[in-house]
Amino acid sequence: MWGPYLPPLSTFIVKEFELSGFMMGLMMSSFYLGCIVFSFFTGHIINSLGIQNSIVISLIVIGFFIMASSFFNSEWAIILLLAFSGMGYSLINPAINLLVTQDFSIEVRGLAMSVKQMGVTLGGVLTALLLPKLAFIYNWRTSLFIGGVIVASFSLYFFFMLKSYSSPPVSSSNLNHLKNIKIFFQNSKLVRLSILSFFFVGAQFSYFMYLVLFLNLDLNYSIAASSFLLAISQASGAIGRVIWGAASDRSGDKRKVLTWIGILSSIFLVLLSFSSLLSMPYKLIGAITVILGFTISGWNGIFQAAIIEYGGEKAAAVSSGVSLTFTYLGIFLFSLFFGWTKDLFSSFSLSWIILSICLIFSTLLIYKDQSSISAKSKKIAG
Repeated sequence: MWGPYLPPLSTFIVKEFELSGFMMGLMMSSFYLGCIVFSFFTGHIINSLGIQNSIVISLIVIGFFIMASSFFNSEWAIILLLAFSGMGYSLINPAINLLVTQDFSIEVRGLAMSVKQMGVTLGGVLTALLLPKLAFIYNWRTSLFIGGVIVASFSLYFFFMLKSYSSPPVSSSNLNHLKNIKIFFQNSKLVRLSILSFFFVGAQFSYFMYLVLFLNLDLNYSIAASSFLLAISQASGAIGRVIWGAASDRSGDKRKVLTWIGILSSIFLVLLSFSSLLSMPYKLIGAITVILGFTISGWNGIFQAAIIEYGGEKAAAVSSGVSLTFTYLGIFLFSLFFGWTKDLFSSFSLSWIILSICLIFSTLLIYKDQSSISAKSKKIAG
């Protein structure tokens, strides 16, 4: 929903404010500050407001503060307003997850979640193609304002689409919010998956946030050419989410699929880091970005389906909200760290390598969890 808006405009914003890589990372990730603060409580809020009201209110909040941010000339004012916008976003993901949980069986839930997440990457395709053109014709502020209008207008769509939808009554277990949070942290599967999401989302968002800047500054591609590669990478990610989601449902082991996503993403991040040293042709860079989009953004729907599967459907909103706190924290911290490494080494190449190492670490974490479960199963069978 939100993620695709600033990256296509990053070059315009950096030039106007003369931002360092660290400050650009702070601006692009400030949206998730509000998410981090509210995510622990979104489950309780959604259970109180209901699914429809939660989605509608979140879209209005997101759109309003995005539009407001386009009027300010201070980078700190923009950062603050985007953080307020993030408070709305913290509601929408768990609310839609709860909707999917109620309407789809566990056998197809990985695919359903991935199709839901595909909407985010398709939004990325459209914004990567549309917003830079609007920024060239008018300016980046007008382009950003239009993005906010689009988000807010979707609140009307969901208001009427879900008008006849009635949320099931909230059980007493859902009302005991603190107890559900405690149960979440006692579940090792949920904690490991949440740690994995911290690293996976950090790599994913760093890639999509900084790809245009990398192509423009390090490889000297034009903004149009860089935005086009971002768009096709986002499109590949939309397809990848559906295919990876179907694969996870077919295999019945979501963590094994997540492991493969981590390994492949790590390999192609290393290849991307070499592109500035080896003078790779444009078509080869395009192929790398397409494959990276396919892999690095394919994990999210599977992860959210796994969180609900391992945490139980009764606590779906709470489990989604708490786990997404790790996710939003990963987006925020990795964006800052990635920008800082760019400032420190004057190149993105080492930053891609660091992301690759983080993905390998997180896949080893989930692989260890799979190995321990297999060992226990064999012991019981023996």
